Amino acid sequence: MRTTNHETVIEINSPVAPPYWALLERELIRAQAEAIEEYFEHYFDERGYLLCVPRWGGDDGPDDAAENFLNWTMLSALGAPDGVLERYHRAWEGHLRQYTEAKTVEVPLGRDGMYYKEFPVCFDWFHHGEGLSAFTLEGLANPEDRKLQQRMRRFAGFYMAEDPQAPNYDPERRLIRSMFNGSRGPLLRKATALDWAGDPIEVEGRFRPLHRERNYAEMLAHFEEYNDVVGDNPLNLGATTLGFNAYALTGEKKYRDWLLGYVDAWVERTAANDGIIPTNIGLDGTIGGACDGKWYGGVYGWGFTVHVPNSRELAHRNYLGPRILHGFANALLLTGDLKYINFWREMIDRVNANAKVVGG
Repeated sequence: MRTTNHETVIEINSPVAPPYWALLERELIRAQAEAIEEYFEHYFDERGYLLCVPRWGGDDGPDDAAENFLNWTMLSALGAPDGVLERYHRAWEGHLRQYTEAKTVEVPLGRDGMYYKEFPVCFDWFHHGEGLSAFTLEGLANPEDRKLQQRMRRFAGFYMAEDPQAPNYDPERRLIRSMFNGSRGPLLRKATALDWAGDPIEVEGRFRPLHRERNYAEMLAHFEEYNDVVGDNPLNLGATTLGFNAYALTGEKKYRDWLLGYVDAWVERTAANDGIIPTNIGLDGTIGGACDGKWYGGVYGWGFTVHVPNSRELAHRNYLGPRILHGFANALLLTGDLKYINFWREMIDRVNANAKVVGG
């Protein structure tokens, strides 16, 4: 180090070797990029279509197809070679075309195409969120892309009462009108097993469904109790990720305002329900209003216990925690206001206050 004309100059006479952990991380990224190249060539055709049987539903449906390129955009953002983002684009564009063309025969919701306006026509945010995971991280790698910005605006608009064909949102009551929602609007009746499972398919000897059903009858049985979808459900907080991305990409205040207004509605509902977040809000805005007054009602809600079809054992499928916290995190990121997580801590304390010690 030397000083010249009151300036400090640092001279480096020999290169500094990068730390070993950094070399390992670069090698990991390189290996993953190489694997993606090989994977893409094996499982996608020249159109970017996944080589699969396109199906509707919660059992190997469109979201599961899109999960085949899960985290490719994250890898690109971390510094992967350009080929990773290029293959993601080919896969995503192919996926949107493939599932717009794919139509159901017996399921009413998908008869005109499983996607409309490049978005699922009507399903739940448990599965919307899975299918959109790579897309909602694309802005980290490619924020200037015009098509990305256009799509994010359109998709967010489905939940902001901007599209008359998708009347999902009630701005007066600040609620999403059904747990089943999408580019063709909300489902305002009880869902059926067919709505969830998709058209009949030959299973035995051909496929191994991810839920381990042995035949189509068991696929239907898996969803036979998944009925109460009318009204708002905290899983719909997944839609705030679209609003967050639209705001981050465009800077337009309306997206921020909608996101905070909707999340605030859930904070207020929780306060009105003795500090426990309700899992059903009726179309009139009342807690439990679409589930006979049960604040714990609704698919995937507090009281959602169902039968496993092949064993008939009970399964508790309250999927609140990992599936809705990011909605409150989006509001925290936008404001820095800890109220969006403090109420959750208080709720955990309330739940744990009911603990009992049995037999030590």
